[in-house]
Amino acid sequence: MKRFLRIARIFILTIILALWMPFCAVSVNAEDTSFVNSKFLSDINALRASKGLGSLSLDDSLISVAKVRAQEASTTWSHTRPNGTQGIMMLPSDKWRGENLAYVQYGSFTYTQEEQQKAEALMFENLKASPTHYANMVHNKFTKIGIYTYVSQTGNGYRLTTAFMFTN
Repeated sequence: MKRFLRIARIFILTIILALWMPFCAVSVNAEDTSFVNSKFLSDINALRASKGLGSLSLDDSLISVAKVRAQEASTTWSHTRPNGTQGIMMLPSDKWRGENLAYVQYGSFTYTQEEQQKAEALMFENLKASPTHYANMVHNKFTKIGIYTYVSQTGNGYRLTTAFMFTN
C-alpha cells in the first residue's frame, strides 16, 4: 500500500509539474526581446552600409538609457520625458546625440522570433519612412547606439515600444 501511495504521489506531482512548466517557460521569456533588438541593429547597420557609412556599435550605457526611455514612452508617447525634459538630455551634451522611438500594438504577443521579426520589420519601415528618424539612423557622426524594446500589456493587447539612443 505504501508503494502504491508513493507511486500515486509521484504520478500526481509529475502531472502538476507538466501542467505548470509551460507557464514557467512563458514567464522566464516574458521580457526577452533580444531578438528584435538584435534585428534592429542589423537592419540599421545594413542601411548605413548602403549609404557608405560605418556600423554602429552597441553601448551598454546607451542600452540602459534606452531601457528607461522605452518604459517611459510606453506610458507617455513623447520625446518629452515625464519630468518635462527631452529624452536626448539623458545623453552627454558634449556628444552628437539623437533619439528614435517606435511602437507597434498587437492583440496577443508570445515573444517568438517570428513575432519579434514581424514587429521589427513594421517598426523599421515606419522609421525609414519618417525623415527625422531616418536622419538619425544614417547620421554620419553617430558611432554608438543603445536599443531596448519594452513590452507592456494594454487594454487592447500588447504594445512593443522601442527606444534607440544614438551618440558618438
